[in-house]
Amino acid sequence: MQLNSSLDVINTDPILSLDDIPTSEECETSNVVNEECSHNMDTRVHTIGMCFSSAEEATKFYRKYAMTKGFAIRRRSSKKGTDKQLRYFILVCSRAGSYVPKNRGESKSIPTAANQCPARITLTKKEDEWYITTVNEEHSHDLSPTKSRLFRGNRIINLGVKRTIDLNDQAGVRTNKTYQSLVHAAGGYDNLPFVERDVRNYVSQQRRALGKEGDGQALLKHFSRMKELNTNFFFDIDVDEDNRIRNVFWADARSRAASQYFGDVISFDTTYLTNKYDMPFAPFVGVNHHGQSILLGCGLLSSEDTNTFVWLFDCWRRCMYYKDPEGIVTDQCQAMKNVITTVFPQTRHRWCLWHIMKKIPEKLQGYNQYKDIKRIMKEVVYESESMDKFETNWGNFIAHFGLVDNQWLTSLYEERHRWVPIYLKRHFWAGLSTTQRSESMNAFFDSYINSMTTLQQFVQQYDNALQHKWEKKKEADFGSLNTVIHCGSQSLMERKFQKEYTHAKFTEVQTEFISKMNCLIHHCHSDGENCTYTVMEESIHNEHCRERLFTVFYDGKMKDVQCQCFLFEFRGIICRHALVVLAQERQKSISTKYILQRWSKNVRRKHNYIVKYFNSREKPPHVQRYDTLCQTFREIAQVACENQETSELLFAHL
Repeated sequence: MQLNSSLDVINTDPILSLDDIPTSEECETSNVVNEECSHNMDTRVHTIGMCFSSAEEATKFYRKYAMTKGFAIRRRSSKKGTDKQLRYFILVCSRAGSYVPKNRGESKSIPTAANQCPARITLTKKEDEWYITTVNEEHSHDLSPTKSRLFRGNRIINLGVKRTIDLNDQAGVRTNKTYQSLVHAAGGYDNLPFVERDVRNYVSQQRRALGKEGDGQALLKHFSRMKELNTNFFFDIDVDEDNRIRNVFWADARSRAASQYFGDVISFDTTYLTNKYDMPFAPFVGVNHHGQSILLGCGLLSSEDTNTFVWLFDCWRRCMYYKDPEGIVTDQCQAMKNVITTVFPQTRHRWCLWHIMKKIPEKLQGYNQYKDIKRIMKEVVYESESMDKFETNWGNFIAHFGLVDNQWLTSLYEERHRWVPIYLKRHFWAGLSTTQRSESMNAFFDSYINSMTTLQQFVQQYDNALQHKWEKKKEADFGSLNTVIHCGSQSLMERKFQKEYTHAKFTEVQTEFISKMNCLIHHCHSDGENCTYTVMEESIHNEHCRERLFTVFYDGKMKDVQCQCFLFEFRGIICRHALVVLAQERQKSISTKYILQRWSKNVRRKHNYIVKYFNSREKPPHVQRYDTLCQTFREIAQVACENQETSELLFAHL
């Protein structure tokens, strides 16, 4: 690259910290980063008059600069001369311009362009050289250098990886092992210039092998090392009289911080045997703002008795700063029921409905009218509109088929408040209604372990799996903040959800807006400012049209609405019936109580600033600042807590 001799060029400090740029040695040894990657990446601010030997060189320069700043680029417009050769083109930020969907109902996620970002450079060819003629460095949106690698235009795979992976193989199978091996080689997710979906058919052949002897000591060393790297790493090991490991529990600092936002409702399941000791794997699973499963701690158990569960739940409670969950979903286990009542007395405990309904063939198949029994039981469980209606329908069901003496059905009815939907819908469960999330989490771990996995191997592979889940969350964050799902209507309410919610949750809300067309006001009774609506919804069930009535209460003074279906109370998503009533009342805006921060993409959550140090490089600058601030405040707190007056003074200043 050359510079116009008539212009002064200012060399600035690198915009991207060195820990974000792989060294030349790492590029050579890891065989992961593209051959274009260079430790001496030119990060100078582009200046009017800069000269390049070709359009490709100019584009390459601006793309590298964009990566260091935290955005992606594309060519906006160009012109050719009379000789049909390119003479002029503009490189812009990928969020320039605007996008108009072909179909109003289009729900495809596309790069956000509504910001009308003005950042760009113009290049003009004079003789055989390309010169920058105009520069605009202003952006209309926030930049994130640590996430710039996630832009599609910035993701590249080097020749070394391409020799191993055939990205064009349509029959290729993506495996976790493939991506994890590349992540390990690069020194962490942030050092890979591509994401998992860019890899199709690469299988790692390297596995760590630990000796059978001293497994417990190796495990303790691993936990101690993790504790040294981050003091908020939590672990506890239960040993027997002979100092042999009985039970293990651990949770990394990020999971502990995430529990502050997503530990309100958890799923717990122990149906998975994980290692050569056949110790049940017991994950505590929550739901994040994308509706994704999030690990909030993990245990390996020697047995599933009351004492073991007491030990484990007490560990988790201490780990989560003694904040009990509001709700917990488990399978139908008596020992677990007793322990939860003792350890979490204020926590709502529900049983996995899927597990219960799966037992119907085993428990009832011996009856002559089994098919009818199964059908009617499902109707009673899923379609009863109130608790009184359920109890009436259940009584009729038992009497009609002569099932009074069936002990399984009798015990289920006695515990109906733990599993029947109509008894649970009035409480928030974050969409976590069964322990299938735990089971899907177990299936996820199949890619990392096998029947010969040792204890230390397991916790290391658990760490890899945790990193993988975190990367998926980062990709979802990136998508929600940098792409848009267009509204399917002209509703200001829908637009409000679009601006606030993550893609996954906005899609759920959008489904309710679309389904309004199947609902109509059947009846309305007004009592002053309060109204009681009856909304009729038409649906297709088993190829037959079905109509159902839902009662919706509307408070005209508070602008509150509550539906008999309890979708908002249960899942945190406003229902179609409530939306129909709000439309009938000509409401243009929606109360903030129906827009949960839990699903927001705009909330800055503490666990996003915690770095996993295992297999990672130095901390990014914003994380270093976060750690420094935390340490400073910790020292201040140690002084202020000595007496009440100083503590109150500190609170006042904060």
